[in-house]
Amino acid sequence: MNKTIQTPSSSEIKLQRHSLVILVIAILSSLTILVSGSNHSLFLAINAQHDLLPNWFWLLFNFFSYSKFLLVPIILISLTYFKRRDLLPNVVLTIIAYFVVFATLKHLIGEARPYIALPTDSFYWLNKYEDSVKSAYLSFPSGHTGNMAIFAFSLNVLFFSNKRGLQFLMLLLVILTALARICTGWHWPLDVLTSGIIGYILVKICFAVDLRKFCFKKKSSCV
Repeated sequence: MNKTIQTPSSSEIKLQRHSLVILVIAILSSLTILVSGSNHSLFLAINAQHDLLPNWFWLLFNFFSYSKFLLVPIILISLTYFKRRDLLPNVVLTIIAYFVVFATLKHLIGEARPYIALPTDSFYWLNKYEDSVKSAYLSFPSGHTGNMAIFAFSLNVLFFSNKRGLQFLMLLLVILTALARICTGWHWPLDVLTSGIIGYILVKICFAVDLRKFCFKKKSSCV
């Protein structure tokens, strides 16, 4: 069977370049925070702006991206199953990689959350449904931000490969989730920045793996 080699369009190449630029900026920002030791001071500065948006807004992002509720993985798998079944194995691999990598890093690093490291009256902390005792030393990396990054960047690969506006919207979801984690007092800036980077890299790696032999051939484009 002859296979057609698909070359990326000029718009796709531009989006890839833009994604690379954003990735480099995120990595440089993380390194700057790490080297300068500004993680705590930057957290306090961002956290102090929590009242720019109502609590329900921040809680909505916290709830939706909470990995223990499995909302994001279920939505991602469902959309892939019905629309891009040929890439379902890659999506499943990405989700598994997310849980393994983030759980491993959290327990290996054991970073204290802001409510452990700082006086409780020095910043805003909003806790509605998360276990602050069990997760007290599981701050790095941010599972919520990583979960949303996996979701958003996977959708970009699956459906929005040449749609700049929708790719920006997906990036905005990740940014708002990261801000929600800081504004509600659960994570340091370095936690959320690094989580977005890890999520992006996991998506790139897992979707680059050829898993076509595991794909579902019914209503799919598997070859």
